Amino acid sequence: MDDLIKTVLYNELLNLYQDLLTATQKDILIDYFAYDLSLGEIATNRNVSRSAIEDAIRKGLNKLENLEENLHLLKKKQDILENIKQIKQQKPSNEIASLVENIERIIK
Repeated sequence: MDDLIKTVLYNELLNLYQDLLTATQKDILIDYFAYDLSLGEIATNRNVSRSAIEDAIRKGLNKLENLEENLHLLKKKQDILENIKQIKQQKPSNEIASLVENIERIIK
């Protein structure tokens, strides 16, 4: 898996599961993936070693992957969005189209 795809995946997992991480893991992963800060920048900002940041990222990513493996929220979200796409292609009535758009807005 290339780096861009991994970054998108981890950002999506982070959005879904961030509240299940420790505060430190959450903040470090947000700095790393959402703000694209380097390990050195994060370490300097937190006044810790670079290896401590690497460890926190590794543990946080493992936790995100385990959560998705057990809960499948990202997979379910993607399946729902795919079903919405298929409904839209069938040119539903205005009322159904409006309901589908509301569901899509909630999901995203």
